[in-house]
Amino acid sequence: MLSENEQERFLRLWADAQPAVAAFVHAVVRDSAAAKDLLQETAMVVFRRFADYDSERPFVAWALGVAKLQVLGFRRDEARSPVTFDTELFNQFTASWAEQAPAVSQQSVALELCLERMAARPRQILRWRYFEDLKSEEIASRLGSKSAAVRVTLQRLREQLRACVEKQMRLERRAW
Repeated sequence: MLSENEQERFLRLWADAQPAVAAFVHAVVRDSAAAKDLLQETAMVVFRRFADYDSERPFVAWALGVAKLQVLGFRRDEARSPVTFDTELFNQFTASWAEQAPAVSQQSVALELCLERMAARPRQILRWRYFEDLKSEEIASRLGSKSAAVRVTLQRLREQLRACVEKQMRLERRAW
């Protein structure tokens, strides 16, 4: 069992690494529910094995290594999946992701902040599209609108979010 100080240390490190690990898992596992389950399993394994963590290495790279093993296990167990990864390609992808993880984490934080600042209706439209995976026709039905109008709205919202995230990242760089 980890001491209280070690648990706090783990929580700080995991809070920083979690957005990058989540993005990695979601990038290689397209089924959103399965990706969420794998992320939770990864968090549990990382917590259980935290005593094995070498603090000389970046935590996010170590957590990504654990996530990689979880994904490989998922792929092995899901043998009927039509998508397969070449082992070397998957290793290169994981290494590359570990290099990009700090930037991905900062972008995720910026995106969350931008989403929080957004008005309720646009935020709901984005939630339906990207978190509930609804198509524009389904969103239009809920809004009493046309699917073409929803697609235009989504494009504008993506542009607004991109601009907001870029601004937040510039502000963050100035703060350092």
